[in-house]
Amino acid sequence: MNPYLATAIAMCVIVLFSLAGTAYLAAVMNRRAKSDLQARLEPLAAAIGGTADVDEARVEGRYEGQIAIGRVVNAPGGFGRLFHVELVDAAGGEPWEWSSLPQKKLPDPVRTFEGDPRLQERLGIDFPAAAADVVPEDHTQRFGFLYDPAAGMMRLTREMRTRLDIPDAETFTRQLASLRRMGEANRRAQGASDE
Repeated sequence: MNPYLATAIAMCVIVLFSLAGTAYLAAVMNRRAKSDLQARLEPLAAAIGGTADVDEARVEGRYEGQIAIGRVVNAPGGFGRLFHVELVDAAGGEPWEWSSLPQKKLPDPVRTFEGDPRLQERLGIDFPAAAADVVPEDHTQRFGFLYDPAAGMMRLTREMRTRLDIPDAETFTRQLASLRRMGEANRRAQGASDE
Protein backbone atom coordinates (compact mmCIF):
# COMPACT_ATOMS: atom_id res chain seq x y z
CA MET A 1 0.00 0.00 0.00
CA ASN A 2 1.15 3.48 -0.79
CA PRO A 3 2.46 5.18 2.43
CA TYR A 4 0.79 8.48 1.47
CA LEU A 5 -2.57 6.80 1.04
CA ALA A 6 -2.17 4.95 4.37
CA THR A 7 -1.32 8.22 6.13
CA ALA A 8 -4.33 9.98 4.56
CA ILE A 9 -6.67 7.15 5.64
CA ALA A 10 -5.24 7.19 9.18
CA MET A 11 -5.72 10.97 9.39
CA CYS A 12 -9.33 10.63 8.18
CA VAL A 13 -10.01 7.99 10.84
CA ILE A 14 -8.48 10.22 13.54
CA VAL A 15 -10.61 13.20 12.41
CA LEU A 16 -13.77 11.06 12.40
CA PHE A 17 -13.06 9.77 15.92
CA SER A 18 -12.37 13.34 17.08
CA LEU A 19 -15.64 14.60 15.61
CA ALA A 20 -17.60 11.72 17.12
CA GLY A 21 -15.99 12.31 20.52
CA THR A 22 -16.71 16.05 20.35
CA ALA A 23 -20.34 15.45 19.37
CA TYR A 24 -20.76 12.98 22.24
CA LEU A 25 -19.27 15.40 24.77
CA ALA A 26 -21.44 18.25 23.48
CA ALA A 27 -24.60 16.12 23.82
CA VAL A 28 -23.67 14.99 27.34
CA MET A 29 -22.84 18.52 28.48
CA ASN A 30 -26.05 19.89 26.95
CA ARG A 31 -28.14 17.25 28.77
CA ARG A 32 -26.32 17.97 32.03
CA ALA A 33 -26.83 21.74 31.64
CA LYS A 34 -30.57 21.26 30.99
CA SER A 35 -30.82 18.89 33.94
CA ASP A 36 -29.10 21.41 36.23
CA LEU A 37 -31.32 24.22 34.96
CA GLN A 38 -34.45 22.12 35.48
CA ALA A 39 -33.35 21.32 39.04
CA ARG A 40 -33.00 25.08 39.71
CA LEU A 41 -36.27 26.13 38.03
CA GLU A 42 -38.72 23.47 39.27
CA PRO A 43 -38.70 24.62 42.93
CA LEU A 44 -39.41 28.19 41.73
CA ALA A 45 -42.33 26.98 39.62
CA ALA A 46 -43.67 25.02 42.59
CA ALA A 47 -43.41 28.10 44.83
CA ILE A 48 -45.73 30.05 42.51
CA GLY A 49 -47.93 27.14 41.46
CA GLY A 50 -46.74 27.48 37.90
CA THR A 51 -44.69 25.81 35.24
CA ALA A 52 -41.01 25.68 34.35
CA ASP A 53 -39.82 25.91 30.75
CA VAL A 54 -36.21 24.72 30.57
CA ASP A 55 -35.82 25.57 26.88
CA GLU A 56 -36.80 29.19 27.57
CA ALA A 57 -35.15 29.19 31.03
CA ARG A 58 -38.24 30.65 32.70
CA VAL A 59 -40.95 29.95 35.23
CA GLU A 60 -44.41 31.46 35.27
CA GLY A 61 -47.22 31.27 37.77
CA ARG A 62 -49.05 33.41 40.32
CA TYR A 63 -47.98 35.05 43.54
CA GLU A 64 -50.78 36.42 45.75
CA GLY A 65 -53.04 36.47 42.67
CA GLN A 66 -50.60 38.40 40.47
CA ILE A 67 -48.75 36.95 37.48
CA ALA A 68 -45.18 36.15 38.54
CA ILE A 69 -42.29 35.33 36.22
CA GLY A 70 -38.69 34.33 36.77
CA ARG A 71 -36.42 34.11 33.73
CA VAL A 72 -32.86 34.05 32.51
CA VAL A 73 -32.11 36.65 29.82
CA ASN A 74 -29.02 37.79 27.96
CA ALA A 75 -27.62 41.09 29.18
CA PRO A 76 -27.75 44.04 26.78
CA GLY A 77 -24.90 43.77 24.31
CA GLY A 78 -24.64 40.04 25.00
CA PHE A 79 -22.29 40.51 27.95
CA GLY A 80 -23.34 37.79 30.37
CA ARG A 81 -26.74 36.84 31.68
CA LEU A 82 -29.31 38.37 33.98
CA PHE A 83 -32.07 36.85 36.09
CA HIS A 84 -35.37 38.76 36.08
CA VAL A 85 -37.97 38.35 38.80
CA GLU A 86 -41.12 40.03 37.51
CA LEU A 87 -44.51 40.73 38.99
CA VAL A 88 -47.30 42.09 36.80
CA ASP A 89 -48.77 45.20 38.40
CA ALA A 90 -50.98 48.13 37.39
CA ALA A 91 -49.94 49.84 34.16
CA GLY A 92 -49.53 53.59 33.72
CA GLY A 93 -47.65 56.36 35.45
CA GLU A 94 -43.97 57.21 35.20
CA PRO A 95 -41.12 54.72 34.80
CA TRP A 96 -38.38 54.54 37.42
CA GLU A 97 -35.35 52.43 38.23
CA TRP A 98 -33.17 52.09 41.30
CA SER A 99 -29.87 50.35 40.61
CA SER A 100 -26.78 49.24 42.51
CA LEU A 101 -23.41 48.89 40.79
CA PRO A 102 -20.37 47.67 42.73
CA GLN A 103 -17.14 49.62 42.27
CA LYS A 104 -13.74 47.96 42.54
CA LYS A 105 -12.00 50.90 44.21
CA LEU A 106 -14.87 51.95 46.47
CA PRO A 107 -16.09 50.09 49.57
CA ASP A 108 -19.75 50.81 48.78
CA PRO A 109 -21.61 50.35 45.50
CA VAL A 110 -22.90 53.30 43.50
CA ARG A 111 -26.66 53.41 43.93
CA THR A 112 -28.84 55.63 41.78
CA PHE A 113 -32.49 56.41 41.18
CA GLU A 114 -33.49 57.17 37.60
CA GLY A 115 -36.78 58.99 37.41
CA ASP A 116 -38.50 62.02 38.88
CA PRO A 117 -36.94 62.82 42.31
CA ARG A 118 -40.39 63.85 43.56
CA LEU A 119 -41.65 60.40 42.64
CA GLN A 120 -38.82 58.82 44.61
CA GLU A 121 -39.92 60.81 47.66
CA ARG A 122 -43.54 59.79 47.19
CA LEU A 123 -42.55 56.12 46.79
CA GLY A 124 -41.07 56.15 50.29
CA ILE A 125 -39.23 52.88 49.60
CA ASP A 126 -36.05 52.15 51.54
CA PHE A 127 -34.30 50.52 48.58
CA PRO A 128 -31.07 49.58 50.43
CA ALA A 129 -33.07 47.76 53.13
CA ALA A 130 -35.20 46.01 50.50
CA ALA A 131 -32.06 44.97 48.65
CA ALA A 132 -30.38 43.63 51.78
CA ASP A 133 -33.42 41.41 52.38
CA VAL A 134 -33.72 39.91 48.89
CA VAL A 135 -30.33 40.14 47.12
CA PRO A 136 -27.60 37.90 48.50
CA GLU A 137 -24.33 39.81 48.89
CA ASP A 138 -26.02 43.03 47.78
CA HIS A 139 -22.82 45.10 48.11
CA THR A 140 -20.97 43.00 45.52
CA GLN A 141 -23.84 42.26 43.09
CA ARG A 142 -25.02 44.28 40.11
CA PHE A 143 -28.81 44.55 40.35
CA GLY A 144 -31.75 46.90 40.15
CA PHE A 145 -35.45 47.37 40.86
CA LEU A 146 -37.59 48.97 38.19
CA TYR A 147 -41.12 49.80 37.23
CA ASP A 148 -42.11 49.62 33.55
CA PRO A 149 -45.49 51.38 33.12
CA ALA A 150 -45.99 50.22 29.51
CA ALA A 151 -45.76 46.56 30.54
CA GLY A 152 -47.31 47.14 33.96
CA MET A 153 -44.37 45.28 35.49
CA MET A 154 -42.32 45.49 38.67
CA ARG A 155 -38.93 43.84 38.12
CA LEU A 156 -35.82 42.85 40.04
CA THR A 157 -32.88 42.29 37.70
CA ARG A 158 -29.76 40.52 38.98
CA GLU A 159 -26.46 39.70 37.34
CA MET A 160 -25.76 35.99 36.87
CA ARG A 161 -22.27 34.54 36.93
CA THR A 162 -23.37 30.87 36.90
CA ARG A 163 -26.62 28.89 36.98
CA LEU A 164 -26.21 28.85 40.75
CA ASP A 165 -27.22 32.53 40.70
CA ILE A 166 -30.81 31.48 40.03
CA PRO A 167 -32.39 32.02 43.46
CA ASP A 168 -33.70 29.24 45.63
CA ALA A 169 -37.48 29.06 46.18
CA GLU A 170 -37.38 30.87 49.54
CA THR A 171 -35.35 33.79 48.16
CA PHE A 172 -37.57 33.89 45.05
CA THR A 173 -40.74 34.24 47.14
CA ARG A 174 -39.09 36.94 49.30
CA GLN A 175 -38.17 38.79 46.10
CA LEU A 176 -41.76 38.55 44.86
CA ALA A 177 -43.06 39.78 48.23
CA SER A 178 -40.69 42.73 48.05
CA LEU A 179 -41.84 43.55 44.50
CA ARG A 180 -45.44 43.33 45.67
CA ARG A 181 -44.78 45.86 48.45
CA MET A 182 -43.00 48.11 45.94
CA GLY A 183 -45.98 47.79 43.61
CA GLU A 184 -48.34 48.92 46.35
CA ALA A 185 -46.08 51.90 47.13
CA ASN A 186 -45.82 52.66 43.42
CA ARG A 187 -49.60 52.69 42.95
CA ARG A 188 -49.99 55.07 45.89
CA ALA A 189 -47.15 57.32 44.66
CA GLN A 190 -48.28 57.35 41.02
CA GLY A 191 -51.83 58.16 42.08
CA ALA A 192 -50.68 61.03 44.33
CA SER A 193 -50.93 64.57 43.06
CA ASP A 194 -47.79 66.55 42.28
CA GLU A 195 -49.24 69.63 43.91
